[in-house]
Amino acid sequence: MTPFTVSFQKMGIGEPFTLIAGQHFRFDIEEFERFFQAPIAARVVDLLRIASSIYVVDRLVRRRQKDQHKHWSRSLHATIGVIEPDLWSSDEVRETLTDTVEFLSDDTWDFKFVHDDKRVKKEVQRPLFPVPTDARVALYSGGLDSAAGLGNRIMQDPSRHVLPVTVWHQPIQRKIVATQFKLFQQHGDIRITPLLVKSAMKWSPEMKARFRDEPTQRSRAFLFLAAGAVAAAMVGGIAVELYESGVGAINLPLMSGMVGSRTKRSTHPAFLRRMSELIRLVVERPIAFELPFFHQTKGQVVRSAKDSGLHDLAESTVSCVHYPLRESGHKQCGFCPACIFRRQSLAIAGITEPKGTYKFDLFDDVHAANRIPKRHMKYLKTFLD
Repeated sequence: MTPFTVSFQKMGIGEPFTLIAGQHFRFDIEEFERFFQAPIAARVVDLLRIASSIYVVDRLVRRRQKDQHKHWSRSLHATIGVIEPDLWSSDEVRETLTDTVEFLSDDTWDFKFVHDDKRVKKEVQRPLFPVPTDARVALYSGGLDSAAGLGNRIMQDPSRHVLPVTVWHQPIQRKIVATQFKLFQQHGDIRITPLLVKSAMKWSPEMKARFRDEPTQRSRAFLFLAAGAVAAAMVGGIAVELYESGVGAINLPLMSGMVGSRTKRSTHPAFLRRMSELIRLVVERPIAFELPFFHQTKGQVVRSAKDSGLHDLAESTVSCVHYPLRESGHKQCGFCPACIFRRQSLAIAGITEPKGTYKFDLFDDVHAANRIPKRHMKYLKTFLD
C-alpha cells in the first residue's frame, strides 16, 4: 500500500508513537482501485486512511479494565497523514468525524491532519466485468446475521447484482466467506461479485515491547462502514445494507454496567446516521446505511432463510465472540452472548447443528449441562432473566 504516517498518544501522557502504513499495519486501500479498475478520489483515499488509522490506534491503546467505571474511556490524540488536509481540518468535517467516532468508541478523540501524498500515479484499465450501478452493496462478515440477511435479500430479488464487502483480518475468515459465496451460487443463477479487503497488524519488535492488543476494538465498525461506503460510491450506489436485526442492531445491554463502550454500537441507528452524514460530506452526495431487518428478530430472519432452502448456509457460519478458539474440534465456545443468541435463533428456525459444534453445549442433555463450569452460565441466566 502507499505509505502514510499516523502518530498517536494518550492526551498529555508520554511521547507520541509513529506508525507507517505498510510497515506497522496494513489496510489494502489499493484493492479498491484493483477491484473497480478506476482511480479513487483523494478525499476517499483519505477516508480509508483515517478509518484504518483510528482502528489501529484503538487496538494499541489499552483501556484500564480493573476499575469498572473510572478511566475506562480514553482520551486520544492522533495526527494522520492525508492528501487533502484542508478538507479534514475544516470545522464541519472534523466535528462530524469526531462526533461519529466518539459515539462509537465512547472515548475522547483529538484529530490533527497533515499533508502526506506519496501516491504513485498508475494507469487503470476498464473492468472486464463491471458492477452495475444498481447493485446491492452490503457489508458481509460471514456471521449468521450477514449470511441469513443476504440470503433473504437475494431470494427477494434474485435478478439483482450483489456486491458484498468484507474486511477480513484472519485467513480463516476469508475462507469461510468464500465457502458461503459458493453455497449461494448453488441455489441458482445468482450474480455475486464480492470485494474482500485485507486488514492486519504487523507487529514489529518495538510494537510488541510497548503495546498489547486492546480486545474491545469498538472502532472496527467505522473501518467496515467506510469500506462499504467507498464501494457504493465507486458504483454510483445510494445505500449500504447491514443485516443485523432489531435487538442485535441496538445491542440492548444484558447486564448492569454494559453501557457506553462496554456494549457495541457498530450498527446502532444513531451511529449509522452520524456515519451517513460524514460520508455525505466526503463524497458530496448522500449514501445511507440501511437495516432492512430492523423490525424483525434474529430468529425470524434465520427462519426466512431456512424456508428459502438456505439452512446449509446458516450452518456454515460462526458467531462466537471468542472465535477462533484455536482448539481442535471446536469452533465456538457455546456460552458467550453471541453463541446463546445464535442457538436461540437457530432453534426458532428449526435448524439443528451437529454435536461438537460448541465447546460447552448449554442445550445438551441435563447431565452434560450440569458439568459446565458455573462461571460459564452467567450469560445464559441473564438471557433467561
